[in-house]
Amino acid sequence: MKVNYYTLTLGLIGAAKLILDAYGMDLIKNEDMNAIANGVAALLSVVGIYTNHQKS
Repeated sequence: MKVNYYTLTLGLIGAAKLILDAYGMDLIKNEDMNAIANGVAALLSVVGIYTNHQKS
């Protein structure tokens, strides 16, 4: 089984950003940019869940 690490990594990065934000570890200090980053991270997490991580 060959794993597509690109899609897996994007999903994990998005999830990590949201988890760190939930524990109060703000990586981005600007509120507007942090809100945009949270939206992108949420999107990446959802896409990461539904994406097939196996190479054909």
